Amino acid sequence: MNLPVEVVEATRNQKCSVIIGSRATLEAALEQDRRYPDERAIAKALGGKILPRDACAALEAKVGRAAMVRQVQALIGAADVPPYAAHKLALSRFSRLFTSAMDDLLERTAQDMGLAYEVRYRGEPIPEPDPAKKLIYKLRGGFERPETLVLTEADFKAKPFGDLAKDVRKLLRRDIAFFLGYRPDEQEFDHIFEDFSDAFGGELPRCHLAVAQGKISDYHWQKWVWRGLLLFTADPLEALTSLEEQVNAR
Repeated sequence: MNLPVEVVEATRNQKCSVIIGSRATLEAALEQDRRYPDERAIAKALGGKILPRDACAALEAKVGRAAMVRQVQALIGAADVPPYAAHKLALSRFSRLFTSAMDDLLERTAQDMGLAYEVRYRGEPIPEPDPAKKLIYKLRGGFERPETLVLTEADFKAKPFGDLAKDVRKLLRRDIAFFLGYRPDEQEFDHIFEDFSDAFGGELPRCHLAVAQGKISDYHWQKWVWRGLLLFTADPLEALTSLEEQVNAR
């Protein structure tokens, strides 16, 4: 696959930040012949609502916050999923990694690679790039710190990403945003894109999207192209492998 020259040059010049979705975790699980649910399966398992955040809210009202979190973690915590080649490539190449996954695959991968890293959570300041230390920024919190999790509509409203407007504008004026491990027809991507758009104060500049897998409908293709994104049907490992080849092609 031929990625846009803007992404290749920005990566080569260390001016590209990657935003990783939970489809990367799904790929890691599938590689080990393990199950990992998509959004519809998550919502169904939590009570039959159409959208995961609605299912989480309904379940929380029924059984309480702690029990709801335990059920979500049992579905997507990925505790038994080992580090995946795409996570390794991402950590090797990028200094700042943002993720909407709530598992600890990036952290475990960094530990296996012997990398120094810092974890920050939604609402915390976004630091400048540090060549000596990776940043893993968890946009929806992490199961290791349940108080940081953003699972319901109320959670999103309680922790608005727009509060980081200054940091996000600085990030996106410096870096190209490379979305990886998402499907544009899933709620997860819609919400993360809206988070960044709201914090930036408008449509995102210089952004490119690598889609995880599967056919993209004409409707969703047109929707995101209209919003300035370039779409690619590629899984995270394929996209990052291609990026490495093109960055090193000189």
